Amino acid sequence: MTEIRISVQYQHQPELVWRALTDRKLLSRWFMLTDLEPHAGSTFELLPETLPGFDGTVRGELIEVTEGRRLSMRWRGEQMHSRVTWELSETPGGSRLLITQSGFLGIRGTARRRQLIATYRRLFGVRLAAVLDGLAAGADIAVPPPPSVTDAPEPPDRRRQVLVVLAAALLVACAAVVVANLPSRTSDPASAQMTSGSALPAATQATNRLASGTAAPPRRTPTTSPSPSGSVSSAATPAAPSTTPPAPEAAALGASYATLSTTLLGYRGSVEVANSGGSSSEPWTVTLVVQGLDLVSGVEGPAPKRSGDTVTFSGPALRSGSSTRIVFDVTLSLLGSKEPANCEIDGSTCAGL
Repeated sequence: MTEIRISVQYQHQPELVWRALTDRKLLSRWFMLTDLEPHAGSTFELLPETLPGFDGTVRGELIEVTEGRRLSMRWRGEQMHSRVTWELSETPGGSRLLITQSGFLGIRGTARRRQLIATYRRLFGVRLAAVLDGLAAGADIAVPPPPSVTDAPEPPDRRRQVLVVLAAALLVACAAVVVANLPSRTSDPASAQMTSGSALPAATQATNRLASGTAAPPRRTPTTSPSPSGSVSSAATPAAPSTTPPAPEAAALGASYATLSTTLLGYRGSVEVANSGGSSSEPWTVTLVVQGLDLVSGVEGPAPKRSGDTVTFSGPALRSGSSTRIVFDVTLSLLGSKEPANCEIDGSTCAGL
């Protein structure tokens, strides 16, 4: 199963963002053509045209609608069977939208996941932001064009490249061995008879000796001698060219934070850890900084360890293209904070905070 999680911050109130997420006319401006109606149980279609990561029409079903806050859908299309959730929350500067997609993305799910992430970042982070600016200003602001296939090219299949290089090297080596073992030929038989006997092929000299009944002393043939055409004799076999497969890409760990829900004296937070590199990562550590009175408890993922205001979550290595999720509860947040003061993974700041 493949999972995508993207968090986008807007400088607009949740009511305005919710309108752009549920009005079919507005959706057609920044997202894609659709007949979506925000009612649980309703069905709809998405027409993505040439958006990277989509292969034709997507049929959808709304399975959960929380007014002004959450849309949960099922998407089915060519090589796609996913659950998609748009979750909206209010922030001090406006609102935050968390986009989640999990499920089957086809036999090349890793490459398709990269394409969909690039598409969603442009749709939600650029085009929706422009529509919201226009709605807030009461003007029709030009919306940037949607991403096209050329905006997010599919990364090359490195395993296939290595196999092609090795196959080509094997063919070259086989051809070199065959050519090296071909018998040498004289370009002109008549001219060969006019030259000394040492210039005749060894097989011809042996035949002449048998026919005349005389035995000639053995001759020592040089290992390499120029042929009439100037090429090197077959005794020297060219070595097969060596090829070195390209080194795999390094691991690239990243993390993104999102507040999932809030209460009067606390909140529930989430950190997604993902490896977008080309090889497996080392074990990782996520570090949160919370208020001194906050109580942190684990809900999903590794158990938290606390030292002063610092809370750490440690996890095992991640394969290339894989991700994992940490969900935790913070209670008794007497200072009213609804998110950690800081979030880092191995010294790098988490996105979305």
